[in-house]
Amino acid sequence: MKRAFTMSVIGIIATATSCNVLDKKPLDAISDEAVFNDAVFLQNYVYNVYNGIKPPWAPGTGGYDALTDIAVNQPETHERSAGIRNYIEGNLSADNVNDLASIVNGLPAATPLWDYEYGFIRKANVFFENIESSTIAADKLDPMKGEVHFLRAWMYFELMRTFGGVPIITNSFQLNSESFDVPRNTFDECAQFVLGELDKAAGFLDGVPVSTGKISKAAAQAFKARVLLYLASPLNNPSNDLAKWRAAETATKAVFDMGFTLHPQYAELFRKPLKTDETIFGKSFTPATRIPGWGYNYDYWPSGFDAQYRIAPTQTFVNMFQMANGEYPYQADGVTVNAASGYDPQKPEKNRDPRFYEAVIYPGAGPLNIIDGSKSTQRLYEYWEDANPNADNAPPYINPNKVDPKNGQNLFDFGRDSKTYWVKGLTPFHWRVQTGYTFKKATDFAGPRASFDNDYNQVVVFMRLTEFFLNYAEIQMALGNEAVAREYINKVRKRGSVNMPDLKSTGAALVRDYRNERAIELHLEDSRFFDLMRWKAAPGNVDIPIRGLSKVTMDWSGAKPGDALGKLSYTYGVIPEAEVRKPWKGDHYYLFPIPNTEIRRSNGVLKQNPGY
Repeated sequence: MKRAFTMSVIGIIATATSCNVLDKKPLDAISDEAVFNDAVFLQNYVYNVYNGIKPPWAPGTGGYDALTDIAVNQPETHERSAGIRNYIEGNLSADNVNDLASIVNGLPAATPLWDYEYGFIRKANVFFENIESSTIAADKLDPMKGEVHFLRAWMYFELMRTFGGVPIITNSFQLNSESFDVPRNTFDECAQFVLGELDKAAGFLDGVPVSTGKISKAAAQAFKARVLLYLASPLNNPSNDLAKWRAAETATKAVFDMGFTLHPQYAELFRKPLKTDETIFGKSFTPATRIPGWGYNYDYWPSGFDAQYRIAPTQTFVNMFQMANGEYPYQADGVTVNAASGYDPQKPEKNRDPRFYEAVIYPGAGPLNIIDGSKSTQRLYEYWEDANPNADNAPPYINPNKVDPKNGQNLFDFGRDSKTYWVKGLTPFHWRVQTGYTFKKATDFAGPRASFDNDYNQVVVFMRLTEFFLNYAEIQMALGNEAVAREYINKVRKRGSVNMPDLKSTGAALVRDYRNERAIELHLEDSRFFDLMRWKAAPGNVDIPIRGLSKVTMDWSGAKPGDALGKLSYTYGVIPEAEVRKPWKGDHYYLFPIPNTEIRRSNGVLKQNPGY
């Protein structure tokens, strides 16, 4: 039975992709029949379903990276702080899970992930119910079928990797009704459904010209390979069935035959235009198509005036970046310097993996041109991080202890870098940066900190070839082929702008190298948390103290006129202001609980995940 629905939602579909769609009729006045018999309007409807793809920054800035070893939550500004705290303190429950697993799709509103994905699954189901009698020609209708099969697969997979097995619904049943008594399918049943959807998607999209920002056959095949890797991973393959690894191997090798190559410049991957040589599926931002609120800049801006800086890199993440000679700066304990590396803790930025400089902003980094809220004034990075700025670097160079006349606070003994202020939060209108580091990868310093109308240069990458090189390395390690695994990791490390030495490690050292490589390459791409979960590797990675720069001072006594910086001195340690992470709760924590609202709505038919 076909169900009526409101078409006014189609008007917001421009937020879904980088494609431009011209609306020729008032969409809220169109009948169902007209939409499903008009190729333009139906494509608009499909674009709306694209919104069901959980963006990599959700829920809240940084996705779930703030639950891992590579990032820490800034509690004053992160909109999901309560949920993050529940998880890292071991208090996640079916009653509070929506504090964490929600999509902020308009400030200040947030939609629970369960409702969000099932809402868009329903839109996909409405599509399939209504196209049965469509008069649209097959050459236009079939590609849309492929897109929607892909999208339904993506949304179900998002639910699966978060909650485990979920109900498979293929009709337009209203999930927000008072009663929804449909039981869960098993994880394996959901997996087979998702794989079947992706096979259908690839079939309908076969031969369709690729359009930037749209789902393609290559995207469907690549996503299938990703799903198969998850199915082979320890969380979902406790018996280590090698057949699952071989299925992932076959699907991943097929991705290599699609003609994609590694883009030579790592930093360019996240800037317009979308780098389609490496990016298999992604989208560009415009003023009308970006993350809620001000955008990436507002969420990642380094401690700027009124910025919402929401997550900070940890020292653990910084230590994952090797030296240019291929050695780690520290031993595995993260405290003892690796003598073979040549690392100097007082010159931490010297001779690092080139990706370090594109990923992390550290004290002394710069100068960076930073345009403040007026959209006109340019400031050096050091200016923004200085409680008593000397922007023109004019004498005197020494900044002794004194009181800031603006707020009466002690200025302590530092020069143009104010890490002490970051931690204590004393600088007027500046949010503290707990660890002394900020993320650089997602920030556009060519544009203003915050503007609703600026055309920022960021892009969103959902899938790129690098991931599949790394996936293939992981598969080969599972199959006992370490030489092949090293070959594919080294392909990533030898990319033009990176050019790091080849890995030669074996055994446990190779696993560490691989996982570090994956963390630094894919940070802020919605990967790290789910990688740790599927590896069952949370203990020792999630439940660890947050380390960073506990103090940074600058000595200007030896500076000469025109010097951009004095001599920086760094002190490292556990950051007492950071949220305290409790011991790992147990294996049940590898999945989130199903919200109790859904359990009650099902009259108890939905069964809760064990341990909750």
